[in-house]
This record gives sequence, C-alpha cells and structure tokens, in this order.
Amino acid sequence: MIGVTRVGTRPFVTWGVVVVLAFVFAAGSRAEAAFDYARYKEASLDDLMALPRPAKGVDISNDAPFKLEVTLADAGGACSTELLKRSMAMSGFTKEQVDGLGVSHCITVRSAKGRDLKVFVQDILYGFLPREVPVGGKLTLYAIHVFTSTDGPGLLVNEFQTVQPAEPAKPQSEAKMASCGCWTLGDHPGIDMTADKEGMPVAAMEDGVVVKVEAAEQTPGDLPMIGGCGRYVVLKHVYPNGAVVFTRYVHLGRLVDSKGKVPAVGARVKNGEKIGEVGPSKVLHFELRPVAQGNATSDPAWAQRYGGIADMEWSQYQPVDPQKFDPDAFGGSGESRK
Repeated sequence: MIGVTRVGTRPFVTWGVVVVLAFVFAAGSRAEAAFDYARYKEASLDDLMALPRPAKGVDISNDAPFKLEVTLADAGGACSTELLKRSMAMSGFTKEQVDGLGVSHCITVRSAKGRDLKVFVQDILYGFLPREVPVGGKLTLYAIHVFTSTDGPGLLVNEFQTVQPAEPAKPQSEAKMASCGCWTLGDHPGIDMTADKEGMPVAAMEDGVVVKVEAAEQTPGDLPMIGGCGRYVVLKHVYPNGAVVFTRYVHLGRLVDSKGKVPAVGARVKNGEKIGEVGPSKVLHFELRPVAQGNATSDPAWAQRYGGIADMEWSQYQPVDPQKFDPDAFGGSGESRK
C-alpha cells in the first residue's frame, strides 16, 4: 500500500522519512500532456466564413474541432457570451459544463483572404494571448464550431499556439518533468511517491471527507498549480482547533475504495483507508493545501473559472511542501518545531 505509518498521535506523517522521490525525465510541457491537439482538423477560416448563414437567429453546429491558421487583428476584450452558452446547451453540453465555462472575452482574427471574425476565447487563454501575440502576429487556433449566426461562425478557442515561442527556450535542466509526468520540476506543486507496481492501494493520509473525485483520465490543465494529471481524489481534513487542510492524490489508476466502490463526494474516510489505486506510471503525486491567511490565490482567472464550483474550492489554496509542513503548530495540538 502507498501510504505512511502514523507517528505517535501526530495528525500527519513525517514526510521526509518515508517518501521516496524518483524523477523521470521527459520532453514536453504541462499543456501538451493534457490537451488533445490531434483531434482538431486543419481547416480554412475563409471556408468556415463562406458557409451558409441563417436569415435570422442561429443554426446550432456540431461542435466540430478545427485547427486554424490566422492573424490577430484585434486583441479585443470582454464580450457577451450569452449566445455562446445558449448554443452550447442546445448542442448537448450539460448545465454543469455550461455554468462552469470560463469564457468572457473575445478577440478578432483575420483570415488568409483578409476577412475578420470575432471569436470567443477561454479566459485562462486570454490571460496570456494578448501578451504573447502582438496585433498583426500569426497564430494557430484550436477551436470548436458551436453555432452559425447572421454574422458568421461562432467559434470557441480552447488553445492557441504562436509561430515563435513566447519566451526564450529554457535550459534543458529547467524543462525536465517531475516523475508524475504532470508538471516540470520548476513548478511541481507537491511530492511524488513511487510504488513497486501498478494497482497498489493508495491510502488516505488522515481522517477526512471526500470533496472531489475526478474520474477523467485526461483532466485538462486549466490553471497553474492545478495541472492536467488525470484521475485524482481530494480530501478535506479539519483539525480540533478548526484549521483545515486539503490533500490531493493525483495520477491514480482505478478510483476504488476499500469496499470496491468509487469514492463518493461527502463520504468520510479514516486514516489509512483505501481511496484509489496507483496508475500505470507507478507514481502517486501528492499535494497538501492548508487553508490559511495569505495562502489563497488572488488570480482573477481562478475566480472566473472555478469561483462558482463548490468541489473546486481546494484549488484556490496554494500547495505547500508536505515535508516542511508543521501539523502540530497548524492544528494547535502542540508547539511548533520550527
């Protein structure tokens, strides 16, 4: 079992003694590991803009994914997304998907023939795009076709790439990946624990409540410190003094508890109880996120993307090094060791 022997009456483990860190180096980036570029088919923006348009109202499209080579005509800004969200709901997206969609900005792009079109851009992307692409600059859009109106195709941009790197290439040592394969070593928000084989049980590090179960094998890498690391479980732990810590168990294989069922949100688990199994990488990525003053993100992109989603509360708190975390001082059960 991946887990740690409890030391005395301490509410959390002494990480430095029991955690084995193993770093596996691989090329690539966090976004590339999470985003499926291959499903977006090359297309011409001019061809999309030449499609028949309704005389009034909108025609709902089939959300086809397209890869488009365009020029940035205007960096845009905040725009109305009501039509986009209504069209997505009508095309089959769930209410949760639409309500959780972080889109409130548009840009204007220009086709090869010089025709302009305003497109919707996910907020997390818009936080980078105007800084990385100057007006008149070339870029590649990965977008879905949601609807067609009298103004043309309604496109939602899910990713973009620039012709030239936005920043100088990092030295090779800085581009190496953490052993979990989810983050580079430079922004790795936790620790990795190795297992002997796939399928070994993953144990809760302390009594807690399940607050998030992510079942998708390829979870999108939305914001820094959240990452795109596949299946994971988040537990909420409350100390006797009321202090709260979230723990996240990432890169899991099967999501299964000691009774052979998928852990349920709201379920209470005891220290050492099984909450999942190690995946094929044989690495468990572990994060510890204390709820403390000054530890919550002030990034407006987080509020726009996750502010209204209850089971993503944990993600607003920055992860700390579990090997340096002082549970006695934080939980009020003893004097700080520091």
